[in-house]
Order: sequence, then structure tokens, then C-alpha cells
Amino acid sequence: MTTPRDIIAAVDRQPTAAAYALAARQLRLSSESRRRVKLAMLSSFTIELLAPYLEVATARLDFAADIYVAPFDNVHQELLTSDSGCLRHEPEVVFVIQELASVCPEIVDEFLDLPADEIERMAGELVSSLRDSLSAFRRRSTAMLVVHNFALPTYPLLGVQEASVAGSQSDAIRMVNRRLAEAVRTIPGAYVLDFDRVTANVGYRNARDERLWHLARAPLSAALMRELAREQAAYVHALTGVQRKCLVLDLDNTLWGGVVGEAGADGIALGATYPGSAFRQFQQAVQQLSRRGVLLAINSKNNADEAGQIIRSHPGMVLRAADFAASRINWREKSQNMIELAEELNIGLESMVFVDDDPAERARMRQALPAVFTIEMPADPTRYAEALLDSRLFERVSLTDEDLRRTDMYREQRVREQARQASGTVEDFLKSLEMKVAIQPVDAASFPRVVDLLHKTNQFNLTSRRYPAAAVAEMMEDARHGVFHLHARDRFGDNGIVGVAIVERVNDVCRIDTLLLSCRVIGRSLETALLAYLAEWARGRGASVLEGEFVPTAKNAPAADVYRRHGFTRVNEDTETEWWRLPLSKSDLVWPAYIQGAPTVEQLT
Repeated sequence: MTTPRDIIAAVDRQPTAAAYALAARQLRLSSESRRRVKLAMLSSFTIELLAPYLEVATARLDFAADIYVAPFDNVHQELLTSDSGCLRHEPEVVFVIQELASVCPEIVDEFLDLPADEIERMAGELVSSLRDSLSAFRRRSTAMLVVHNFALPTYPLLGVQEASVAGSQSDAIRMVNRRLAEAVRTIPGAYVLDFDRVTANVGYRNARDERLWHLARAPLSAALMRELAREQAAYVHALTGVQRKCLVLDLDNTLWGGVVGEAGADGIALGATYPGSAFRQFQQAVQQLSRRGVLLAINSKNNADEAGQIIRSHPGMVLRAADFAASRINWREKSQNMIELAEELNIGLESMVFVDDDPAERARMRQALPAVFTIEMPADPTRYAEALLDSRLFERVSLTDEDLRRTDMYREQRVREQARQASGTVEDFLKSLEMKVAIQPVDAASFPRVVDLLHKTNQFNLTSRRYPAAAVAEMMEDARHGVFHLHARDRFGDNGIVGVAIVERVNDVCRIDTLLLSCRVIGRSLETALLAYLAEWARGRGASVLEGEFVPTAKNAPAADVYRRHGFTRVNEDTETEWWRLPLSKSDLVWPAYIQGAPTVEQLT
């Protein structure tokens, strides 16, 4: 049976437009399970040829894309019309792709005849019109919007002077792009794709197909469509896919050249000159991901003492022991090590990515643990960094404080676990933590982290509703809703934002729509603090009843007894979804005595 991996490998060997069209058809017929995602493309030019490239690019990341392509040059109509084809398709992600020559031809064709203030005016009108259309669409749909900016000209208008002259056409286009980014930031769930950078990666002269432009108003070259589709797929993964949190690395011939058990510490290749420079460059790429919040772990068949000594003291190492959240260096099967690493880090296998130079080890990992994404690494180590970064598996549309501190947080968690094991009772442990908690309405600063938690929290999540950013923003503006985040710290460190609650008030009843906690704080009674806060919030708004819903999933068993433990009574028995009710006049919900409350996050320190 031909698998998606086989189909993708075939198109990589012969990356022609016909091969991509065939691959897209084969992928649609494939029976292998992939996450289905509905996408839409709105463009000012003919864009149909891009669709097969996007189907293949999303398949690389385990998606099955169902793509709606709007009619040529119909962007604003699709965004503004209440029954447009785009809205009927009900996409999760909408790509808005416009060419400057189509939407503001004066800046392209008449630039040298225009005064500066006229260029400013045109740019303002262009961006304002698009912002208004995007905002109108946002009121009808919670789909994520990905707006492409504009590429610089293939041939600079002023030739060699272009970079030296203030107010050049290139400067004007960069100004339009800045304004566009500012406008898009005002729309919840909207993001900018840097089409200019994608074009530059291919090369401005290689990005356009002038023949197809004149014949069919289809200006994108095959090379550009391949690159653009990969970029678009990265957005799809970041906005709708499983968040990959942890990069698990082999050691020999992966982080350094050679086998330490054979060559010894002095014989491995790692340093400033080739071949050691290739492995050092790969470590720098790994470190780059770590600084963006990706957890690092080691899974290696090796002698732990010898390998550990290289990690601690080899002068060519970029990564050190402190960079790794967990490690398994032994002679056991790597799939078993991977299971243990997932348990230690308290993450799912679907959150992990595995890198190993050995094709046999990669094949065993794929067979034993298909949920783990195993990157197909090249034989040439000079291409390791490219293969890792080009996988686009760790892309995010926002970067929170919690992301930047993730490795430190896991290190602090190990110390907490040691303290728990040394404590006599659970209550003694909780008291020893000296916890401080602030619960506040979600604001602009906390918004990205809250959306992140909604999308990735599984274990302690009572309803597992994956609201997109636009829907969260809408509830924040609705007086009937309360949208809250919980920020916690203790004597070992700052946990950051680890809880979210969404409540809706309907007459005298407050209904808990969403209640979740990060897996790393399960078992610390923070849910009691959150429920006590919600009960007080409900009373303050004249409610007499607090209701809660529990929707069982394959992963949220740790949250199953929350309402029962806190005095709620189940009011239905005939459905899988459980409804629980608590009369506030009879409630004895109180804030835990061993948790210190703070009115603001700033007062937690």
C-alpha cells in the first residue's frame, strides 16, 4: 500500500507541477489517518496552482487539507459577503494573498510621479480597506486569518541606487508592510505571513513566472509555490495542530561526529573546523529552538559516564547538561526510553520529536511509536541544521514568558518532586511550597498564553474546548462572560500562567464553560482556589447557582472528580457529558489556607 510518506518521497524526487498535482490526488485517496483541516485561499490573482503544493506541504505535517480556492481577484467580496464560498466552507485557516500591482498599481507603476504624501495616503487607504474587510469577516467567523505581506520588486526601480536613496520604492513597500502588520495585530486571531522573506528565499528573479502571468494571471513560479506552501503549512500546524514541545536527540553522529565508545572524547568530531563544525552548527540550531521554549532531551545508546563527560566539558559543545530537561543514556531500546521520557516530563508522545542519524533507529521508532514525529535526517551532517529547522515542527504564532522559561520550569519541577517525596503527608508538602496565586481577567498580556493553554491542555481540562483566539477575544468583550487566568508561584520558582476559566452568566446561573490547569501543577489544590474565586465572582453578579460541565475524553481522567470533590451534585445521568450544580447559598467552597492569594500578578513576588 502506498503511504503518504511514499507519496511525498516520490514528489521530492521529481518536484514538478505535474508531480505535485498527482501527489495531491493520491493523498486525497489515501486511507491513512491524518488530521483533517479545512483551509481557504483568497487572492488578487490566480492561485489554483498553489493548492496541490499546499496539500503536499500539510501532509508532511500529518494533515489532510481540504482547500477552498476563491474566484480570481475576489478577496474583499469573500470577506464581506455573509454567504460567501469561504464562509460556507467553514475553514479553520484563511490565507489572504494579494499582489501590490493588483491592489495598488500606482505604487508599482507610477511611483516616480507620486509625491511622498500621496504615497502615504494610498498606503493608508490600502491597509484601512483590508483591515475593515478582515474585521467584518471576523464578526462572522472564528477562522484564523493569515495575511501575506508584499514582496519587494524583482528589479529595483532606481537600479543600484535603490538601497542608497531615502524614500525609494522599496522603502515605500516596507512602509506598507509595517502598516499592514500594525493593522493585522488589532484583529484577534489574525497574523502576517512574511511573503517578502519567502520570495527572497527563492530569489526575486526566480519567484515569478512571467509567461503564466500573461497567460492566466498566475504569477507564482513553481519554486515559489513550493516555498510558500511550506510556510503556509507551518502556520496551519502552529494554529491548529498538535503542539510539539520536546526535541529528543541521539548523541553519537548526531550531536557530535563519531562514536565516543570507539574514538574517545579526543577522537570525536566537534569544533570550529570541518567535520566538527557541522555538528556544532547543528547544536546551535537546537539551541535556537530551546531559546524559543522547546524542551530538549537525550535518548542515546551509549556509556552514560563517557557521554556525560563530553556534554559537561568538551570545548566544542554548545549544549550543556543544564540545557536538557531529561535524559536516557543507556543500552535499552530507544522506544522504551522515549516512553519513560514522556512520563518524566508529563507530556504525550504526540508532543515529541525524535532526531537520530541512524536510519534503522528511525525506522524502529516510527514503527514502535508512530505518535512521535521522527525527522528523516540526511546522510550529510552539514545539512542537519537545515533538516531540523526546515521541518517547521516547532512553529508558534506567539511566544510567552512561559515558553522562554520552560526548561527552567522543568528543572524547578524536579526539585518540587524531591520535596514532595521528602514530605510526610500531602498537606505537609503543599504547606511547604508556600504557594501564591493571582486570578485575574485575561488581558492583552496574558491572552497568548491563555489561547496556548486552551489548545494544548489535555489532562486537567474539564471540557477540552479548543477555542480559537478570535472566539476568546469575543468572550472577553461580552459582559455575560468572565474569562480568567490563574498565575502561580512558590518558593521554588514562578510557574507562570497555569490555569484558565471561562464562565457564562445566564440569569441567576453561572455556567463554567472551561476550567483547566497545566499538567505541571496537578495535585496542588489550585482547582479549589479557582472554583472558590468563580463562586465569589458569581455571587457578586447576583447568581444563586454555579453549574459545571465535564466532558470525558481519552486523556482528562485526572479531572473527572473535580465537581464531586467540591460539593457539586450531578443533575443528569443519561448522557456521557456530566452536568453538575452547586447552590451558592449552601456552598462551603473556600480558598485553601495554604495558598496565599494576591490581587495582581505583580504582587506575587
